[in-house]
Amino acid sequence: MIQAIFGRNTVISSLENKRVTKIYLKEGFNDSKILKLIKDNNLKPLFVSVSQLDKLSDGGNHQGVVAYTFAFKFTPLESLIAQCKAKDNALILILDEINDPHNFGAIIRSCDAFAVDGIIIKSRNQVQVTSTVYKVSTGAVDYVKISQVTNLNNAIKSLKDAGFWTYAAAGEAKDSYLNINWTGKNALVLGNEGDGVSKLVRDNCDALIKIPMYGHVDSLNVSVACGILISYIKK
Repeated sequence: MIQAIFGRNTVISSLENKRVTKIYLKEGFNDSKILKLIKDNNLKPLFVSVSQLDKLSDGGNHQGVVAYTFAFKFTPLESLIAQCKAKDNALILILDEINDPHNFGAIIRSCDAFAVDGIIIKSRNQVQVTSTVYKVSTGAVDYVKISQVTNLNNAIKSLKDAGFWTYAAAGEAKDSYLNINWTGKNALVLGNEGDGVSKLVRDNCDALIKIPMYGHVDSLNVSVACGILISYIKK
């Protein structure tokens, strides 16, 4: 089992995908949709106090429901690439050591909204699929394919061998994302909240791109940058 997931939308998504193994509800819980899904999943809910739910969710905003699920199932990189083979246009997102679960959850939510084909993350020095990530993604974790790899540079090589162009987002880049021809198969790399994309990963990409900015700040939150870029690429 993974950590407890919590929040009504998150739990509904996992119930709809038959991933819940145990569910706790606050005493007097009466959300008819969730109760029906629990019945459809042949689960027996455990009714507990709000304080018990607070402990199970580690103080998170559980909205009266906490569940345990099967362990998250990553998609092998080879399978992710193979699923894109027949597509004229494909987009895969590569995350280089994203550490904030709120950013990761928001990125997954955006990827689902704009039908990104998949996400590649590292197995180390990267936030994994935690309960907070589930909550922030509002259940999008159940619909977005995520591959976990030990080495991003090897993953980039595999993508290039499969016909993908790779672009890393960097504030000092010369080329705007608006000037790139995004037709075909592309991979977009987004970097760590503090350090951005690592030098070796940058060097292995085909080009660096930036989002032009005209105000007083010189950078964007990585999940905000993700939304801007993938909404344009997938238009």
